[in-house]
Amino acid sequence: MVRKLPVFLALAGLLAGCNVAAGSSTPPSVVVVQHLYVGNDNTPGTVQAYTLPITASSTPAFVFASNNVVSVGLDANNNALVGDNAGHLQFFTAPLSATSTPSVTFNNGSASNNGQIVFNLAGQAFVATVTSTVNLFNPPFTSSSAPSTVVSGGLISAIGDVLDNAGSLYVSNAGTGGGTGSDLEVFAPPYTGAPAVTTPNVAATAYRKMAGSGSTLYVCSVAGTTGRIDAYGLPLSNTSVPAFAITTGVNVPEAIAFDQNGNMYVGNLGNSTITVYTAPFSATSAPAVTLTIPGTFAIFGIAIGR
Repeated sequence: MVRKLPVFLALAGLLAGCNVAAGSSTPPSVVVVQHLYVGNDNTPGTVQAYTLPITASSTPAFVFASNNVVSVGLDANNNALVGDNAGHLQFFTAPLSATSTPSVTFNNGSASNNGQIVFNLAGQAFVATVTSTVNLFNPPFTSSSAPSTVVSGGLISAIGDVLDNAGSLYVSNAGTGGGTGSDLEVFAPPYTGAPAVTTPNVAATAYRKMAGSGSTLYVCSVAGTTGRIDAYGLPLSNTSVPAFAITTGVNVPEAIAFDQNGNMYVGNLGNSTITVYTAPFSATSAPAVTLTIPGTFAIFGIAIGR
């Protein structure tokens, strides 16, 4: 029997619109315009939307939201869930535009902050708390929405999360090793038990948000002067360590996302840049594009969708 490797659930990939027509063996050629959504944690804090592909001189197509944005998540319908640095969540219905206002606002449970936001295909939202849990919210969201499940395990500071195609939840866990490192934990549905996998503590590492492409998990680390992107091959095990790290063009990376063509976008807090890398990725990868966002801009969350 051939064992299939887990691959990551990429909601942005659903936006390609390539459904096979009846009686057809090949999908129609459909071009879908995607946007890069970049959150600003500085007051008043907005989400800037850039039409892809970006260049070094790109400017926002539109701007929406507010409240010191630290995380942005998109569901399969391109609805947006935006988190601020005080534990509040705002839900914006598609299509997103400069006139978008939240249809509902609720809290990330009792958390006073928000980590990464990731959706599954059922529209459920997993929201890291930057403390010892990840909260799972069921749609439809209301002003009184509360977590239906609290994922904990051995988490200390859950900042990043991502789902694979089997529904397993991967969480970047900072603060391990007496606060000097990070590890990764993998939870199988229904997410109520101990993690199925806990990787070794990576010393002197501060893991943040993460994203998967194919059978590789890419994790932002803000450790050291400029940080790095650690790449882990799948499946993860209790002995997994990074296969390689990307450091060129990285400057305190807080967020990461992939477009429908497999390009990697890194949001760098250290110099307010978005750096774009093209596959195949390796320790020698360098940005193909660097976009500097002008003004006082603190990048903590990015997402890609329509």
